[in-house]
Amino acid sequence: MTTMDSAHTTMRFMMSRYVTRFVLLGCLLLLPASGWAQGHMLPGVGPVNAAMGGAGVSLPIESLGALAYNPALLAAAEGNQLTFATEFFKDSPQVTTTVGTTTGQATPTTQFGVLPAFGWMLRDPKGKLALGFGLMGIAAFGADYPADTSSILFAPVPTGFGRIFTDYRELKIPVAFAYQVSPKLAIGASLNVYLGSFGLTPFPGPVYDKSSAGKVYYPEAGRLTDSYGMGVQFGFQYQASPKMSIGGAFTTPQNFAPFKWNSTYADPTAVNYGQARTLEFDLDGPMILSFGVGMKASAKTKVAIDGVFAKYDSVNGLGGSGGIASGVIIPFGWQNVWTFKAGVEHQATDKMTVRAGYNYSQTPIQAGSVISSTGAPVTYQQYFCGGFGMKMFPFLEMVASFTYTPRGHVTGPLTDATGAVRGTVDLSNQRTSALLGMNFRF
Repeated sequence: MTTMDSAHTTMRFMMSRYVTRFVLLGCLLLLPASGWAQGHMLPGVGPVNAAMGGAGVSLPIESLGALAYNPALLAAAEGNQLTFATEFFKDSPQVTTTVGTTTGQATPTTQFGVLPAFGWMLRDPKGKLALGFGLMGIAAFGADYPADTSSILFAPVPTGFGRIFTDYRELKIPVAFAYQVSPKLAIGASLNVYLGSFGLTPFPGPVYDKSSAGKVYYPEAGRLTDSYGMGVQFGFQYQASPKMSIGGAFTTPQNFAPFKWNSTYADPTAVNYGQARTLEFDLDGPMILSFGVGMKASAKTKVAIDGVFAKYDSVNGLGGSGGIASGVIIPFGWQNVWTFKAGVEHQATDKMTVRAGYNYSQTPIQAGSVISSTGAPVTYQQYFCGGFGMKMFPFLEMVASFTYTPRGHVTGPLTDATGAVRGTVDLSNQRTSALLGMNFRF
């Protein structure tokens, strides 16, 4: 190697290191703004994966999809990659209540949400080991319904629940490796650190204040508080034939330390009204099993078809019965969820790649306990996705995608703070999002 070649190699390494630091700092700065999303686990991570409906657990395309869904793909993807992206989204939740012949509708305050994603992977072209690191928003929900004296559900306490506010954000930080066991088989694993931020009011669960007159008052936990969790992910990818691969991944439940808030006693008639108290809520994440098939339909076209199972029914804070019993709000009462994903990628020209996808997911909300998910309206079920990649330079691709989710509905009994059924409540939501990013290959 000549002196000039050595200098060029050193310069490229330094540029890659500085770009990595810059992107990581940018993601950290964006994270505090990533709120007001409705939905728990996102249907896809990054513009490429989202454009294909989140499919690709067996199809190695880029770093974000591999780090999010199957670390084994790091060993099968081509070259070293550095990807950073941002998702901009808008939700439109609504709550429609019906009591007898009277119907009312409530719409919470919403804002544009911003979710960052960063992924880095390194593979030795002469070796069998690949490494990866990521920083990505993977889950979020939230709503802010104002108190309304004309509403049963949002009437001021103690008649109703008053203002209902939730804000949940979850960040995944995977440190992953993959190993090419044979020309056909790759395996991978990642150690995942999760950072969750959570705030809600009224505070659900068995902690509430009851006056001598029998009126129920719920304390507040509206300030965002953080908690860390841990988990691991295992995956494989097997090249069954030159045109077909199969893959799968298992993600352990995300076990968070209990979220804690400084709060006060809420009963205005009690002697300890306004005095300090500490509230705790244990909110974890589900076990996830993914499997899929990747196919090369032609030299320029790839197809991915996936199935995903998320086990919510036994998750602390999310599973359980839900609803209201004996004046106690029981969150969230979610059920297990199956998801179907399908996506296609086609290289239209030497510089442009187009992608499209479809995602169908069951809603975790059960009709009988829909009132428990008013602050987390995960009612949409279908995702229509599309996008493209444009090669700007031999080492740089600009990627973009768009996702539209039609309005989905879940209808169940309308219960007041005492648990009495007053009518019906229809919870609905729709979502649109745009994702932009850059993919460096070096």
